[in-house]
Amino acid sequence: MTSRLTQALLASALILGLAGCDSPPAPDAAAEVAQPQAGQAAAGQAKPPISKFKAYTRRFEGEALLTQSHATGHVGDLFFTHWKDGGEASFKLDEQGNFRIDWVGGDYNYVGGPGWERGDRNRVIGYHLNEDSGASYVTLYGWGYNKDMDPSDPAHLVEYYVVQRGVRTPGQGGEEGVSFTSNGVEYTTIRTVRREKPSINNTATFYQYWSRPKEQLPLGQDHKIIFADHVAAWERNGWKLPDMDNFDASDDPTYQVFAVEVFMVEKGGTVSGRVWEEAP
Repeated sequence: MTSRLTQALLASALILGLAGCDSPPAPDAAAEVAQPQAGQAAAGQAKPPISKFKAYTRRFEGEALLTQSHATGHVGDLFFTHWKDGGEASFKLDEQGNFRIDWVGGDYNYVGGPGWERGDRNRVIGYHLNEDSGASYVTLYGWGYNKDMDPSDPAHLVEYYVVQRGVRTPGQGGEEGVSFTSNGVEYTTIRTVRREKPSINNTATFYQYWSRPKEQLPLGQDHKIIFADHVAAWERNGWKLPDMDNFDASDDPTYQVFAVEVFMVEKGGTVSGRVWEEAP
């Protein structure tokens, strides 16, 4: 994300309130949850335990509506992240991958979306967007991290974007790499660096890898992202993606989600649709 923040969570039966942690402060708010069920605690044990991360909430069944500053968790088997450093934004998600993100315009950053708590370079993501009224980016988004690499090397931690739509130009001022075509879409690769910024592993210096489409992908159609094509293109530039399947970072796992990012927008808006995983 353009910036990162971690908040601690205090859970109650129907409302989740967040308490601040060591990251820069953000306003606390309530999370509203639809249809919580008594069996959630046991269901949460079906996945590897990720309660070590302060922002992790729980596993919800049915549907969840999240409004607080920072939360990760599961709705059914789908992982989600929901993060903002201010402002007003909400994220609604059900077990079938149907989601809706609403925001109010303002001077803040929001990133959220459904996906998976472990990244996979061979994952194929399907999605269908019903609405997009001005998100900065609609993108496949995630992290890679190698705790054994020199932390002064930005390649030890990578934030990546496979952009599909957006009102901002991705990777401005970055190093441009190869162009390639995946599933009929032409992309250009870009690498930027973030210096001493919040991340999934505290404040760090890290790379961002971008795949920028030549044209925005249209609404109202099914689309497919073949992530292995993007990893291969980045690697043709000599840009290696570190481990995307670990819980070694301090603040979040190396998740992979279909995300909506809203950054310093003047107008409110909505992105809605559905996300699913396809067979490779």
